[in-house]
Amino acid sequence: MTTLHAYDNPTDDEPILLDASRDDARPDASAEDRFTTALLCLGAAYALSWAEFGLALVVGFPGNLESHPLAASVASRVLLALLYLCVASRLQWARWVTIALGLCSVLFVAPTIALQWHVFPAAAMICGVSIVFKLAASIYLLSPMPERA
Repeated sequence: MTTLHAYDNPTDDEPILLDASRDDARPDASAEDRFTTALLCLGAAYALSWAEFGLALVVGFPGNLESHPLAASVASRVLLALLYLCVASRLQWARWVTIALGLCSVLFVAPTIALQWHVFPAAAMICGVSIVFKLAASIYLLSPMPERA
């Protein structure tokens, strides 16, 4: 029969204590880092959405300007900012809505980037990078969130 020793010194029966003052000793340190990274990705995607809106204004809208829902474009970005603020305050419903919106935008917008590339490459680049940030934020938000402070 083989004996397996879990400690470096088999005669030492005392477990090794970790220093609790170190950052990596906290069990929620990685969860907090993931949450911070998710918020940074959401912020970058939000800033890129305003850049994409600015490019749309510079290029011009199809048809005349009166027929384009300019107010709806601004209002949707403001509502998204409010949703991201709710995520930052660690509300669970906002987290799941953000995950669903992020994954849906990846699912529905990513296939159109190739067509957008032929029309306006700069907007396609901004849209592609924004999609990457939304996907990364959704993946980070899928992990367990740290508790409220």
